[in-house]
Amino acid sequence: MSSPGSGRGTPRGFWNRLKARWYRRGMERSDFAEAALGVMAPRMERGWSVLDVGAGCGALCLALAEAGFEVTALEPAPAMYEILVEEKERRGLDGLETVRGAWGEIDAGGYDVIVCANVPELLGGGGDFLPAVDRAARRMVFLIASAGPGADKFYYRDLYPLIFNKPYPPRTDYLATYCALHELGICAGVEIIEYDFDQPFDDLDEAVEFWKEYMGIVTEEHDGKLAGYLRGRLEEADGGLVARFHKRSAVIYWSTDREDGRRKARR
Repeated sequence: MSSPGSGRGTPRGFWNRLKARWYRRGMERSDFAEAALGVMAPRMERGWSVLDVGAGCGALCLALAEAGFEVTALEPAPAMYEILVEEKERRGLDGLETVRGAWGEIDAGGYDVIVCANVPELLGGGGDFLPAVDRAARRMVFLIASAGPGADKFYYRDLYPLIFNKPYPPRTDYLATYCALHELGICAGVEIIEYDFDQPFDDLDEAVEFWKEYMGIVTEEHDGKLAGYLRGRLEEADGGLVARFHKRSAVIYWSTDREDGRRKARR
């Protein structure tokens, strides 16, 4: 599970070590994997091989490996990959193979299932990723993207006018992926999941640094505005502060098993 970016694509250098460590802390508190596997697992069989494309620091691949699947996690960002390897070793997951690289840099054929969650530059439908995964996966494909183009992101609907004097630009969501699949003749299933992805901080100073990093603010001129706004939004918890985020995503799925040239349904 990679980028939490704008939905218009995530630069390959987006994930520095600071952002990756923050993301890991949020992931540790989240029930995202539980919600996603609630849709995926009933449509899979134990022992199937899985390729997780853009695995991030392991939001899905760790849970899939713990559930008994043979998982290969593909992640290009060095900072995210470092955390992924740490988590694999900490949990002793022999059934998880980690590969540092991007889609197109390894042979994706031979996997029963291909998964890609929250990687907008692949899921937007403008390239060859969608037809390629349909050809490559032997049994199933699962794609996960945000649900709701009007959904707020890190309080940006408030913060963009406050800091940049302009509205937060619209975001694409899963419908772009679904429509691109439809154009390819793939009638996929969709289930909407809801989950929490709260972000903890040691103190207000760290929270201000978090928002500056994500919003691309390099000077201190907006620190006061950010701190004032965040005081009214963050909650005290566990000796620090936490930003509460409740999210909705779409799990898009289809079977690549074919009989007489036609896809078999797996509902």
